[in-house]
Amino acid sequence: MVSDVLKLCVVILFVDGLQADTNFLTGANDIIVVKDQDGFLQGTPFSVLFGKKDIWLPRSGHVVSLKVNGEVVPVSMTLNSVGQGYFSTLETRQNKYRFWSALLGVSDPMPHQMTDTATHTQLEKLNLKMGNNLLEYQVVTASGSRVKADATIFMLNSTQKFVVSDIDGTVTKSNLRGLLLPALGISDWKHPGIVELYSKIQERGYMILYLTSRAIGQSDSTREYLFNLREEGGYRMPVGPVLMQVNSVIDTVKTEVFFTIGPWVRKVIDQDPEVQKIAKLARVKGLFTDNPLYAGYGNQDSDIIAYKALNIDLDRIFRMDESSFITVIGTEQKSNFTQHIDIVNDIYPIN
Repeated sequence: MVSDVLKLCVVILFVDGLQADTNFLTGANDIIVVKDQDGFLQGTPFSVLFGKKDIWLPRSGHVVSLKVNGEVVPVSMTLNSVGQGYFSTLETRQNKYRFWSALLGVSDPMPHQMTDTATHTQLEKLNLKMGNNLLEYQVVTASGSRVKADATIFMLNSTQKFVVSDIDGTVTKSNLRGLLLPALGISDWKHPGIVELYSKIQERGYMILYLTSRAIGQSDSTREYLFNLREEGGYRMPVGPVLMQVNSVIDTVKTEVFFTIGPWVRKVIDQDPEVQKIAKLARVKGLFTDNPLYAGYGNQDSDIIAYKALNIDLDRIFRMDESSFITVIGTEQKSNFTQHIDIVNDIYPIN
């Protein structure tokens, strides 16, 4: 009887562990850094995740070194028990990684002792240049192997304006197929005209901010997919910050599937996607004195709700549908891509 109880406890702990840590892939979000008029630097979170594919051993306590533009910088992070990087809020020496404490889950600090937001002092130590800065996170594992994750730090001026775009169902024609088909090498599942449209918006001085419910472990494949898109006329998808969900691919696909079945089912399973999108956009907005979020493109109600919550003008919130029509939320006027591209200069005055 005791043996059966012990076996049951082991099974419960194992299953619970799988549910708590489904992070298999490694990836990182891009970062936006802004300098205010007083020279104070602020940035969006340094969201990085090292998955079981790269570090199967208990991950808590591994040191994450940072390189910016190929140079090692005097700033580091630490991994928690599910592989997410954090900055310590305590002025303490770096403890040595210990396998058993990591395995037993006793090496993670208290939540208030961890943050994913760099201080002004830490940001200064990165020696950022205006524009795009290549960021490399690197971990030397307990077994001696080196694993890394890449991202870009966008150092921007305080007048920059963004056009927010969802990816699946907005750049691609539908959510779940747009999530899965590029992974199978099918790269043309996009709205024809989307690359030309976003290129012409960029030419007007606006930066495209890609906001997606894809898992952070898909960051490399998502950037590769996006920024290799081309269209006739020499158009290529503009490079811009890509902000992903800091969760696993399993959890993301589950969210997409349940959302397809119906919101009333999905809400029981997972957090509303608009809440997470609003939180990410609010962090971006908080870096600027004036609202930098000028327009938004999406296909789901969650996209529209998020854009409205961040005070984007209703006449500059656009919903895509699977037939490649674009509807203005404020006026309910519908157009195709050719018609929408024709009035880009009217929608987007030079910034």
